[in-house]
Amino acid sequence: MRYSTSAPQLSDILGLAGLLIFVLSALAIAEVLRRKDKVSGATSRKIVHLSVGNVILIFPFVFTSTWYALIGPAFFIPFTYFTCPASPIKKFKLKGVEAGHTYGTVLYAISLTALVAIFFDPDPSNQYNIILLGSFLPLVWGDGVSAVIGSKFGNNKAYKIFGGTKTLLGSWAAAFATFFSVTVGCLILLGAAESITAESIAVCIYIGLLTGFVTAFIEALTPKGFDNIAVPAANAIILFGLYKLFDENLIGLNEALDIISIAIAAAVGLIIASISIYFKALTWDGGMAGFYFGIVILGLGSWTWGAIYFTFFILGSIASFIGRKSKESVSQEYEKGDTARDSVQAMVNSIVPAVMSFLIVLVRGHIPIEQELMVLIAGAGAIAVSLGDTLGTEIGALSKFEPRLSIKPWQKVPRGTPGAISLLGLVSSILGATIIAFMGLGIAQIDHLTTLDMPSSLWMFIIPVTIGGTIGAYTDSIFACTIQKMNKCSVCGKITEKKEHCQEKTYHHSGVKWIRNDFVNLFSIIVGATFAFLTYLIVLLF
Repeated sequence: MRYSTSAPQLSDILGLAGLLIFVLSALAIAEVLRRKDKVSGATSRKIVHLSVGNVILIFPFVFTSTWYALIGPAFFIPFTYFTCPASPIKKFKLKGVEAGHTYGTVLYAISLTALVAIFFDPDPSNQYNIILLGSFLPLVWGDGVSAVIGSKFGNNKAYKIFGGTKTLLGSWAAAFATFFSVTVGCLILLGAAESITAESIAVCIYIGLLTGFVTAFIEALTPKGFDNIAVPAANAIILFGLYKLFDENLIGLNEALDIISIAIAAAVGLIIASISIYFKALTWDGGMAGFYFGIVILGLGSWTWGAIYFTFFILGSIASFIGRKSKESVSQEYEKGDTARDSVQAMVNSIVPAVMSFLIVLVRGHIPIEQELMVLIAGAGAIAVSLGDTLGTEIGALSKFEPRLSIKPWQKVPRGTPGAISLLGLVSSILGATIIAFMGLGIAQIDHLTTLDMPSSLWMFIIPVTIGGTIGAYTDSIFACTIQKMNKCSVCGKITEKKEHCQEKTYHHSGVKWIRNDFVNLFSIIVGATFAFLTYLIVLLF
C-alpha cells in the first residue's frame, strides 16, 4: 500500500536515518570547504546538488510506505528555507549553498517532496517508480552537470535569458547526463524486478533519451533557479502521459524499439560527430547535439529516417567547405558567419524529425503502414528543406551572376543581400530536396516502410518530398527579406545579420526584432514539412 499506516519497519527507520545523515554530511562538507575557501561558492553548491539527490535511488528499496518516504524530503523544505541566502535568520545561512538562485535549494526540496508524494511506491517493480526516477534524476544530474560543464567550457557560447546565464554546451551536457542517469536508474528498478531483457533495455534507453531531450530544452529556456521546478515537472507530466497511454505498462514500448538499431545509431552518430568536430564542421556543442539527434532519429525512427538525416548532414557539411575562400565576403555578413555549426543550428534542422521519431515509436504497430508513411513523408520534407536551403546558400554563393530578390525576382541585388537567390542557388535547392526524396524512397523500400511500385512511388513519395523541400527552402529566402531581423552598420551602412560591423554595434533596420536566422530556418522547415504532407494527401486523392 502506497500510504500504509502500519508501524514503521526497521528498513524505514534505517532508511530515514541514513538519508538524514548522508544529506546533512554532504551539506557539512560543502560548508567546511566553502568557509575555508577550498572551493568556490558555485562548486560547493554543485557538490550538494549532485550528491544529495541520489538518495532517490534507495527510496523504493527501503521505505514501506509513502508516509515514511516523505519525512526526509518534507523536513528539508523548512531546513533549506532557513539556510538559503534569503533566510530570515542570518546566522542560519549556509555559505556552501549561497551561490545560484536565492531559493534554489528550497525549490529542489519541494520538487522531491511532490514527486515522492505523487509517484513513490514501496514496491520497486511498480512502474510509478520509473516516473519518480525519470523526473527527479534529470534535476540531479542534468541540471548539475549542465552548470559544471557550461561554466568551465562553454562561456564562449553563453547567452542570457530571464536574468540567468546559460551555455549551449551546458544544455547538451544536461541532455547526456540525464540520458545516462535515467537509463541507469530505470535499469536498477528493472533489475530489482528481474525483468531485464534486450527489449526492456531499449525501453530504458528510450525513456532516457526522451527525458534528456526535454531536460535540455527546459534547462536552456527556464529562468534562473526555476529549472528546479520546471525540469522535474515537465518530465513527470510526459512520463505519466506515456504510462497512461500504454495502459500503465511502460515496457509495452518495446514492441516498437530495437536495441541493435539504437546501438548502431550511437556508433554511427559518434563517428560522424567526432569527424565533424575535428574538421570544424561542428562546434563541440553542435557535435553533441548532432550525436544526440542521430541516436534519436536513426535509433528510434528507422533506417530510412537515419539515412536521410545523415545524408543531409554529410552533404551539407561538404557543401559548406566548397569554395570556402570565395564565399568569405558573403558568409561574413551572416549572423553565424563561420563554417562550424553550433547546437542551435543542429537543433533547428533536427527537431522536427526528432519529435516525429519519438512520436512514431508510440504508434508504430498500432497504425497502418500507409499512415506511418505519411509521417515519414512529412519528416523527409523537413530534412529536404534543410538540405535544399544549405545547398542553395552554399552553392548559390559561388554564382558569378548577380542574384535576384526572392519576393521580386525581376530585381537584381548585390551578393549577400538578405533573401537574395541566384539561379544556381535555386537549382541547388531543388537538387538537395530531390536527393533526400530519392534517398528516402530507396531506403524505405529496403526498410519495408513502403511497397509502392516505381510509377506510384514517383507520385506518392518523390513529388511530395521534393515539392515540400523546394517550397520550404524558397520560403526561407522570403522570410529572410521580410520578417527576419536585419541590422544596419552605422559606419558603412551595410545591411547585415550581425550585431557588430566595422567594429561598431549595429542597429535594428528591418524585420521583427526577436526573429533571428535560426527562427527563420525553423519556420521554413515547418512550412516544407507541411507542404510535403499536404501534397501527399492531394496526390492520394487523385
